[in-house]
Amino acid sequence: MLFGTTFNIRRWMCSACLYSLLLTGTAVAVDDNRVIAVIVPAQAGLAPEIHPDELGLIFWRKKLYASHGQALHPVNLHSEHPLRLRFSQQVLHSTPRSQVSYWNGLYFHGVQPPYTVQSEEAMIRYVAETDGAIGYIDACHVDERIKPLFWLTPSKLTSELPALRCDNSNQ
Repeated sequence: MLFGTTFNIRRWMCSACLYSLLLTGTAVAVDDNRVIAVIVPAQAGLAPEIHPDELGLIFWRKKLYASHGQALHPVNLHSEHPLRLRFSQQVLHSTPRSQVSYWNGLYFHGVQPPYTVQSEEAMIRYVAETDGAIGYIDACHVDERIKPLFWLTPSKLTSELPALRCDNSNQ
């Protein structure tokens, strides 16, 4: 009986620790060296023209139109996706959890947050078929439906293709 009680206490403590992490918004850091591709539609006429300095403004919905008047439609992966977390930290200098109050405040002014999808394939499909769309995926998943504009490495945003190490474990 003592073993069962000790096991239950340990299991409860692990659950309590996980629950407190969720409540405080503290996340366990994941070593993610993948390159993120910032993507737009490959089809001519659908892809917006964007400068790297505008990327954060677009995802904060402070820049709503491209230079030639095309409406911009940023799209995010779901808030728990590791690529969303890294994109938010590097480009928006915040986490998805800390953005909630920002979006709640803008909602009453008629400003909607970027559309959210559940997977990289859904991201590719949305971006490929939406005029003015801009999103991001693992660079190893880029295909002919989309066009990468920028590359987000663990250290910087660049317009030059970095060396990619794609293998079956990332796919």
